[in-house]
Amino acid sequence: MLARCPVDHDFDPLSAVQLDDPFAVIAALDREGAPVFYAPSLDYYVVTRMADIEQVFRDNATFSAANAQLPLVTVVPEAQQILLAGGHRPQPSMVSLDEPAHARLRGPAAKAFTPKRVNGMEPTITATTKDLLDRVDGLDRFDLVETLTFPLPATTIFSLMGVPASDVDQLKQWGGVRAGLGWGRPGPDEQVTLATGMAEYRGYLRSLVARKATDRGDDLTSDLLAIHDEAPDDLSHEEIASILFSLSFAGHETTNNLIGNIVRRLLEDPARWDELVADRSLIPQAVEETLRYDTSVPCWRRVTTTATTLGGVDLPEGAKLLLWIAAAGRDPEKFEQPDTFDLHRANSRHHVAFGKGIHFCLGANLARLEAAIALGELADRWPRLGLEPGQTLTFHPNISFRGPQHLWVNPERMGKA
Repeated sequence: MLARCPVDHDFDPLSAVQLDDPFAVIAALDREGAPVFYAPSLDYYVVTRMADIEQVFRDNATFSAANAQLPLVTVVPEAQQILLAGGHRPQPSMVSLDEPAHARLRGPAAKAFTPKRVNGMEPTITATTKDLLDRVDGLDRFDLVETLTFPLPATTIFSLMGVPASDVDQLKQWGGVRAGLGWGRPGPDEQVTLATGMAEYRGYLRSLVARKATDRGDDLTSDLLAIHDEAPDDLSHEEIASILFSLSFAGHETTNNLIGNIVRRLLEDPARWDELVADRSLIPQAVEETLRYDTSVPCWRRVTTTATTLGGVDLPEGAKLLLWIAAAGRDPEKFEQPDTFDLHRANSRHHVAFGKGIHFCLGANLARLEAAIALGELADRWPRLGLEPGQTLTFHPNISFRGPQHLWVNPERMGKA
């Protein structure tokens, strides 16, 4: 079977070269001759074309989400024991469930992201953004990730969940733990450390559900518990904790990276920033073009439930697929001059950065709102904002969440980085 499928022995999204610049690899793709290829470094089939990725997202019967959050590497026994002892069981979460189980959990979770509720969060998000930026007002340089892109979405999603402000920093730290264990390639010793944090993360969420069961508030956890009260067998406390586990990470890590990616791409060409400052109606377009051009979720995963054909390649049952969403955003069949960042691109929104179909990201509109507010506040305060020259950007070593770990900026432009 592999004789019909191209094999790329050099492809490794966790290599230093690809972590630094995956787009150079994307630019060299042979999409026509090898739209799907096998990567021995991961034991995954890599899917690169927009049309094929959309087909996978839409066909949930053939392409299961069961492996979406499984560790890339085999977890050592010691780490497994820590996870199990801490209650981190191999129970699928909403992101990795297929129908009908997925719909049963998604329905209650979706109530947190109704247009009314998301729009009602705008004043709080704006106030939080202003407060965070006030702390660096007057400085001649600061790290935008530490200042804004990391704390803003964390504060927003954890507040939505009903997490006390005093616990937010701890949950932010656990988010990084989850990225490393689920989507990275940690060694045995690091796995033990990450597993300890993951077990604590799960345990905290169970405790939060238990506390909220007797002390309700105006938050998602209390809303989910109200659903449990009406039909305890339809939504258990354990499943509520699982929903929170999915949303707390997705609502923080991805938006943190999204805002960092947007600001980076706007500032690397000062003319882009100047144009946006002069015309704030371009802010939504800047968000969508970045989601296409430099998505914060570059890869996602599926597994075949039966033998099938995709992109001209015969796949066996159980074939693991790496959906290269970043490559889909640069697909020349979908986007004209895909390697050009264009604030006026007509079809920027036709990306798959939020997925597609039944697993489309619940928090997409909240992410868009946070990013738009952040850009507006930055433009108001610092119309001549610039990247600090000479900095080297670094990225967390995982396959599915990408954004600068630090992004140094200065209020008065000093030149291009």
